[in-house]
Amino acid sequence: MKNIYTFKSVSTIILLTLCLSCKEFIEIDPPINQVTKDKVYNDEKSAEAAVRGIYASMMANTAFADGGATSVTVLAGRSADDFLNQSNNEQHKQFSDCTLNKDNSVVRINLWQSIYKNIYYANSVLEGLAASSGISESLKTQLSGEAKFIRAFCHFYLTNLFGEIPVILTTDYRINSIAFASSKDQIYSQIIKDLTEAREQLSDNYISSERIRANKYAATALLSRIYLYKQDWKNAESMATIVISNTTNYELLNDLNSVFLKNSKEAILQFVVPAIYSRNTQEGNVFILNSAPSPTTTPVTLSNELISAFDAGDKRLTNWVGKTSVGTSSWFFPFKYKIKTGNSPVNEYSMILRLSEQYLIRAEAKIQQGKTISGINDINVLRTRARSLATIEIPNPLPDLPTTLSEQEALLAVEKERRIELFSEWGHRWFDLKRTNRADVVLTPVKGLNWQHTDILYPIPAIELLNAINLNQNTGYQ
Repeated sequence: MKNIYTFKSVSTIILLTLCLSCKEFIEIDPPINQVTKDKVYNDEKSAEAAVRGIYASMMANTAFADGGATSVTVLAGRSADDFLNQSNNEQHKQFSDCTLNKDNSVVRINLWQSIYKNIYYANSVLEGLAASSGISESLKTQLSGEAKFIRAFCHFYLTNLFGEIPVILTTDYRINSIAFASSKDQIYSQIIKDLTEAREQLSDNYISSERIRANKYAATALLSRIYLYKQDWKNAESMATIVISNTTNYELLNDLNSVFLKNSKEAILQFVVPAIYSRNTQEGNVFILNSAPSPTTTPVTLSNELISAFDAGDKRLTNWVGKTSVGTSSWFFPFKYKIKTGNSPVNEYSMILRLSEQYLIRAEAKIQQGKTISGINDINVLRTRARSLATIEIPNPLPDLPTTLSEQEALLAVEKERRIELFSEWGHRWFDLKRTNRADVVLTPVKGLNWQHTDILYPIPAIELLNAINLNQNTGYQ
């Protein structure tokens, strides 16, 4: 895996350069020639810039986390049933059609390599900080916590896209090039270790008035998701409750149009698009339709299946879904972000973690433990805030779910609520169908004969396997 896990000398050179794209991220001059780890990590300002640079790297154009056409949000969303393909790009269509192959360059560059690159950067930071004697212990602790959060975040997406993958904890290519794929339990154990340590190292508060760098509650929120995926219901409930109980910093917003604004009180973590791309968010740029979809600039629109899943009187349909009509044809699109182009002013940041997911995690965890009524009450919190005013046409909009639902009915209600609440965010629908073993039942009617059970994992890029002597291809892609 030499071409995945190795980068020139010290990755910090790249990170510092990336930071220049957004003045908020760095206020020092980049190195002219070569920088050594000793120099970078003996200077507090440079060390902090290196960590900020990882955030910038994840949001660089065509990176896995940027929210654009080749991000996890769009690509994993294509694989599920919430998006309709509008692109004539064959590499992109393969995600929608479930016909991915091991030579798909988008899988290789925008997912596999992009995610591993940022793991490498995080490892570089951790190694540099561990060897440094010129940085205060308080700053070293904070930066180490952020790097561990990022490493856990990246490994989470890798394993949910590709299954059993190598867990990379060093920048040493000699170790990384012979790495074996870890089991799902081993991967999640390392993610939990990183997040548990990050929770101890990160501050309760944000570094500034912005919510664009991980704090203790971001690590806690991601940890609650990890426990949910591991079916550790007790810990999933516990971690989600910690976040929900922090009413000083977080609250559900009744104005749904305010949820995705920068530094929204519903935001646990947001990322910032580097200023050079001249937009508020990549999501707004690729999703919003002002005219008929273009096969070269419009990747996807929303599926009829998703639109029909909304109940009458649900403000999420009217506030978070847009519609464009040309003649007799109409298309629906995600409208959670309201600004398509331009970054003057910047009013929106890309949402990474938000409070509503914590309610949904806690609801599911409670129901799985037999606390069905309490779980349904958590779902109803979200339904209440999404309820429109009563009208003659809809006298009883979006009513509360009855607490008499059976456990299985309540779990299906959670699935539906997650779809409605989290659509077009980070591939949640795709991951939910897989982790609950519902992908075959739900996607076979939608994808038709193209759908095979082995499609639940993406192929490991063929070119990477040539350099990975201990890594095997996923079933169905040989």
